[in-house]
Amino acid sequence: MSKHALIFGSTGLIGTQLLHELANGAVSSPSTPMPARSAESGRAGDAGDDPSPDSGSTPAGEEGDAPAGLFDVVTLVNRRPHPDQALIARHPNISERLFDFKDWSALGDLFTPHTRVFIALGTTRKKTPDEAQYQHIDRDLPIAIAKSAHAGGCASLQVVSAIGADAASRVFYNRTKGEMEEGVKQAFPSGPVLFYQPGLLLGPRAENRTGERIGEWIFAMADPFLRGSTSKYRSVHARDVARAMIFAASRDVPSAIVHYDTMRSWSKALDG
Repeated sequence: MSKHALIFGSTGLIGTQLLHELANGAVSSPSTPMPARSAESGRAGDAGDDPSPDSGSTPAGEEGDAPAGLFDVVTLVNRRPHPDQALIARHPNISERLFDFKDWSALGDLFTPHTRVFIALGTTRKKTPDEAQYQHIDRDLPIAIAKSAHAGGCASLQVVSAIGADAASRVFYNRTKGEMEEGVKQAFPSGPVLFYQPGLLLGPRAENRTGERIGEWIFAMADPFLRGSTSKYRSVHARDVARAMIFAASRDVPSAIVHYDTMRSWSKALDG
């Protein structure tokens, strides 16, 4: 049975890692027809170039490339053309669909029983200070994707969330992520839904975030002491998150909340 990877947020930190891992071996050679290409330009609010985390390039990792042929087709859904058009051009089974994040029926042909959906959307308060717009990107868009995935009978959802996600939290960020998780679960009752809750994300970013650089320095000292039930708060490389998502989607792992230890384990297991 053919497998189709559908990625929302491929220009973000984790989404970039997803794309490169798939391009570096996890997508088959061009033997399976791709979904038809089409373009619909548009905007999803005022959140910058794409409703996703800051983009970054692929770093060298500890593990090797993903095993060949885990997915037959990869489709990226973006508001604007992906910045690495050369990579897409080198891989005939990787295509891009431009979408305004409004008329979801325009993507109907992408949501099929063969599709494993990856959601790596998100923004920052610096980019999106308006709370309503922030929630639209971080909460409402993933829920809308989940509804379309359910309607199309998709096989599974892999969703990037965050440690501390809690719909009842008084903290705006944690509450938004928690509400997103609850909404996605309700919108997609038909198949496995896995939420990845990383702590501080490591990896190259396009913009300089002083606060996160300081956080990386602090966690570099604190991580060795975070063990047992506190290990889920450890910082984790975006590549490990992406590889864990590919592992779970390619093997149809059941629904789960995925923390640091499991992300690292699945990332390493992807080579097996």
